Amino acid sequence: MKKGFTMIELIFVIVILGILASVAIPRLAATREDAEISATVANLRTLVSDASAYYTAKGEFGSTTKWSDITNVSLDGAASNATGNTAANLKVGGKNCIGVQLVNKDGTTPAHIKFTKDNTNQNNGVCKQVLDSAPIKPYFESKVGSTTGAMPIGSSTSVYQTTATTTKP
Repeated sequence: MKKGFTMIELIFVIVILGILASVAIPRLAATREDAEISATVANLRTLVSDASAYYTAKGEFGSTTKWSDITNVSLDGAASNATGNTAANLKVGGKNCIGVQLVNKDGTTPAHIKFTKDNTNQNNGVCKQVLDSAPIKPYFESKVGSTTGAMPIGSSTSVYQTTATTTKP
């Protein structure tokens, strides 16, 4: 008598593996998108923190300051000027998704970092999910002066208040 599996047993195993794969693959894709969102949130927080630290140390963003001088966050355009008219882009899922640009203090407007949505990808794929996520929305809803999508940074955002106290002799 030969030992082995019958054709019916093999078909059942294949069907069960197919069912497991049909459940696991969508969950894996969702996990990958959640990881992209988490990575983007971490990158934006690091970017704001690095820009704030740079501004605090230097007192301004020079006209020739490059993104690569300020942060190690991977940006498309990291070799470009951080304060230029062209924003550097944070990629999500391999595509440009969020533009970032630094603006120096000007009169009463504090130094800030301006965030823009990429017109090509803002309604597509994982970029749309990132832009619609709760941790990312405050970056685009914040306002500096009349500029929406801007977040104040550096020492120009600090407000120090002292209160005078008098003691009677």
